[in-house]
Amino acid sequence: MSLYDLHNAKLNEMEGEGFAYSEKTVYGKEYKGVFFGEDEDEIEKIVDDEEEPTFEGILYDRSREREKSFSVEITDVISTPSGERADFVATEKP
Repeated sequence: MSLYDLHNAKLNEMEGEGFAYSEKTVYGKEYKGVFFGEDEDEIEKIVDDEEEPTFEGILYDRSREREKSFSVEITDVISTPSGERADFVATEKP
């Protein structure tokens, strides 16, 4: 996998940085991504909410870079020196 640049992004209405990318799997193309936000409590609220969060930001697909918005499922939240990191998988095709 190549390395991608962080861009301004939103997870629901929370401002931060992140990106999404496509990955080929045996089941077809899957869309994954990462989001960095500074407010741990806000990310926990998003994770605990019943509704699926929406990611708005850059999607790397093949050699293209596009601004997209789509629903995601947060798979992991990790504390890092640059803020809270939320890993996600798209629940719909962007």
